[in-house]
Amino acid sequence: MERDGEVIFVDSSVLISCGRRDGTRFQALAREARQRDAIFRISPQVYAEVTGDTALDAYSPDRSPVDEAVQEGWMKVTESPAYSDSDVSTVMDRARSFISNSSDRPEDIVEKADTEIVGLALETLLDGAGDRVLVVTNDIPLGEAAESLLPNYGFDDEQITWLTGSELAAELAEDFVPEFD
Repeated sequence: MERDGEVIFVDSSVLISCGRRDGTRFQALAREARQRDAIFRISPQVYAEVTGDTALDAYSPDRSPVDEAVQEGWMKVTESPAYSDSDVSTVMDRARSFISNSSDRPEDIVEKADTEIVGLALETLLDGAGDRVLVVTNDIPLGEAAESLLPNYGFDDEQITWLTGSELAAELAEDFVPEFD
């Protein structure tokens, strides 16, 4: 059973590192979802990054590993975060600044998918769609942004967890390379 109220967001850094659908790493990710009885959520921007689909509004499953995971039911493409919610848009702006500062890169090249994940995590907690969020990313600045910023909205540290792909599933540790070593 999916852990009580836990919502799991997976970043493109993990999915890209998993490779092909029939590869051992992607199979390990699928097995982890089954063991947790969870549906891993990916944002529309993450979907676009891993499939190359630029027509986010015209989402339709194809033959990429992610599309097959969606068809199998253990992965879901979420809606975009509610940008009209000031808390959500503010945390996304703060995430962009946080990631920019911690990775020493200009804000305008921080990936939209990164800020979208932080926005979706906050939206999930604010809406009560989950009691806890788990952000799975190999992108250290993104993980640190989620763990640093989300508690500012009244949530405790135990409600927000960041794991690398290899911390989620040990099989993903092979050839693991953090993005910002």
